Amino acid sequence: MDVLMIVNIIVSLGVSLGGYCMIKYAKSAIDFSIGFRTKRAMSSEEAWHFANDRCGKAWSIIGIFSFVFTIVSVFLANGDASGAAFQLAILLFQIAVIVASIIVTEYQLKRKFSDDLK
Repeated sequence: MDVLMIVNIIVSLGVSLGGYCMIKYAKSAIDFSIGFRTKRAMSSEEAWHFANDRCGKAWSIIGIFSFVFTIVSVFLANGDASGAAFQLAILLFQIAVIVASIIVTEYQLKRKFSDDLK
């Protein structure tokens, strides 16, 4: 097995698990140990629920799709350089989409809850 494929599997399952935890904790009180923990997200209960629900759903979807792409790529690549390049592309895509989901969630929080920080 290629090292990048193993990393992709671990990252995609970790992101899915993180998304599930965010969705689960979106229904609970603000927790200082797990969840979407930014100043804006922790400014109120409503912001906490909103941020964890939005980002958790995004991470769950990202994790599932990247896991599927990783498994499919095993059958498409023959272990050559193109397979490694494809695995690297999947990993970089995962990282970019995870960062984008955080930025989008924070932007949505800013638009919806900008008065809570004052």
